[in-house]
Order: sequence, then structure tokens, then C-alpha cells
Amino acid sequence: MSIHAADGEALGTAHGAPRPRVQPSSFERQYEQSADPWGYDTRDYERRKYAATLAALGRADYGRVLEVGCSIGVFTRLLAPRCERLVAIDFSARALALARERLAEVANVELVPASFPEQAPGGQWDLVVCSEVLYYLDELSLLRALDWLGEQLETGASVVAASWRGEGVEEPLSGDRAHDLMTAKLARWHVLDARRPGYRLDRFDGHEG
Repeated sequence: MSIHAADGEALGTAHGAPRPRVQPSSFERQYEQSADPWGYDTRDYERRKYAATLAALGRADYGRVLEVGCSIGVFTRLLAPRCERLVAIDFSARALALARERLAEVANVELVPASFPEQAPGGQWDLVVCSEVLYYLDELSLLRALDWLGEQLETGASVVAASWRGEGVEEPLSGDRAHDLMTAKLARWHVLDARRPGYRLDRFDGHEG
């Protein structure tokens, strides 16, 4: 969920004062103006990235899966057939309303209003997917999120993260910065670096015991 420049164009990291964490009100304004403000359902860039994200999954199917930042549910619908149960969260009420319309006939998906990481649903996960969401956190919030993701990896979960590499209007971090912090913090579980010029895509596999 980002205000992009050209498709796949990486502009680097912004300099100057740190930007604050992006708030739900910013997303609500975007969804007031458009039902698909970032072109998730129409852009070739998104379709290619979704296909690469699905290809990066370590298994053909998973049990209990958490999708962080599901937005209007475009990727959620693609991910659902790979899951026994998929819990998809977002902190935008308007996005979740649109996702409910899109996913009304998908029985194994539960849509939950929640902010990440502080409202992450409890329980044990087989897979956590963070697509186009981590760079909206400020660095402190991201480090807390990485602590939470590390706890999931400790219990055997896998984590897949995808992030645009450009510089947006409001985002506190670039996708590269978010993934550099992630791969450093979770280095012992890092099994796949499938980055492209326009986005970063990484997978981490946990091990029980």
C-alpha cells in the first residue's frame, strides 16, 4: 500500500528527519477517493509481484496463516487456496469493507480489524505474510514487529515479506531499509532472497525445538 512512482522504480531512501508511523486516517482518505488506490487489481507490477510471492512460499499448502495488511483482499484471494485457515488483518475499516465484498464466498478467510504488531492475533501460525506493509512502520515499531515475527519463527512458522523499493510520500522507511533490518534481525532463519529491481521478497523458515 504505497503511493508509487513508476512501476518498479526504486528511488532510494529519503534523507532528513524521520517520518512518523503512517496512521489509519491516511489510508481512509485514500479509500474515500478510490476503491483501489494502489492498483492492486489492475497493475501488471502487482500481478507479477503476487505471482513471485506465491512462488516463494516454501510449501504447497499451510494450516493457519496470518496475512498482515490485507487491504482490499486482492492477494488474500490468491493466497486462500494455499491455506486451511487464513486470518487477514488491516487497520483500515474501508479497506476491510471492500475486502469483505471481494471475499464473501471464500469460506476459509477471516477478516479482522487490527494494527500490527500491537494487535497481532494470538495463537500459533504456520505462515505469516507481510506484503507492502513493513515500511509504513517507524523503525521502533518495525523492531517490535520483528521481535514478534521472531517469536513465530521460534515455534516453527514461516514468514514471507514483500516490499516496494521506491521512496513514497509518507512512508517512514524504504522497502530496502525495512528488509535490511529484517534480514539482520532474523538472519538465522533467512532462507530466500528473491529481490527484483522494483521490490524485495524474502522468506524465513522457523524450526520447532
